[in-house]
Amino acid sequence: MRRLFFALTFLLATPRVWASFRAADFVIVPAAAAAPGLQNATWRTDVEIMNVDQVPVDVMIVFLPTGNINNTYRFDNFAYHLGGRSEDGFTKVDPKLKDIQPGRSVVLENIIEAQWGANSMGALLIWAYKAGSFKQTTPPGGEPRKILVWSRTYNKKTAEDGAVSTFGQSIPGIPWYYYVDPHKQADGLNKVVFSGIREDASFRTNVGLVNISDRLTSLEVELTLYAADGTKLKDLGVILNPLAHEQFDQAVKGGLFRLENDLAFGTLEITVKSWRSTAAEPTPALLAYASRVDNATNDAVYLEQTFTKELPWDCVFNRNCSTFAATALGLLIPRVRPLAPPQP
Repeated sequence: MRRLFFALTFLLATPRVWASFRAADFVIVPAAAAAPGLQNATWRTDVEIMNVDQVPVDVMIVFLPTGNINNTYRFDNFAYHLGGRSEDGFTKVDPKLKDIQPGRSVVLENIIEAQWGANSMGALLIWAYKAGSFKQTTPPGGEPRKILVWSRTYNKKTAEDGAVSTFGQSIPGIPWYYYVDPHKQADGLNKVVFSGIREDASFRTNVGLVNISDRLTSLEVELTLYAADGTKLKDLGVILNPLAHEQFDQAVKGGLFRLENDLAFGTLEITVKSWRSTAAEPTPALLAYASRVDNATNDAVYLEQTFTKELPWDCVFNRNCSTFAATALGLLIPRVRPLAPPQP
């Protein structure tokens, strides 16, 4: 019975249990770009996908452009999506994305420009499934299999002597179960925090939001900025459209908080306050990120969303998961997958 309970607990775990784990069949890269930026930057993104399952896998990638637009139409239109096999209905095809062998990785260089064109940025939704199984399931989507995803978004610079250097940031692929969940307010899992927020003559900070809810749900998100001493500087709300991506460049003094003074080593709290939906069973889900960029070099540091609750390590690593502890941690409430892969 204890082993059975432990297995069920893992299947129904909340993001604080799994926050340090990256493997999943549905992974999100919250920011990817092929676009010019401030201080003469030209950003590009490379993506690496590793098969950590025991069978060969195929991969589908969906791009959600930025601008807080409703991306439902784009999500439903299979012509926009990238896969490994034309026979599965993909018009955008990269053979690297089929038959990825166990333990092997593939790298997609400058993926946004190569597949969706220059002057674009947004989020990438990545699904993995058993090779050749996409149309063998009902509905189509394949038999889910596990992958790990990494990405790097960087700026290339050519010196006077012709030497090329890059400055940028690694952005991990975030597994779907790590989302901010307004249903978990009692457990404190409806909000995440960031530290190291800085904006002055030397640095700028960008803040991004990705709505990975079901395709009919919009989110009301609250952003609260604090000074290094904990003083609340400002809070505001953002309505995030279904499947929308939004990035606020120079978020402290620019188009988001519009503060007049510099900020060094502030903190940011992002909370999902509520949601609006026409779905029969809405699944509100948010991912957030921040990026601190050196104004002189365009070197960037990725700041990942962080829950403020302790990982229940004794349950995860030592299997000491009593019913009382699991109930207190919210582990008995099913963790619902927000999105199924689009269908041709």
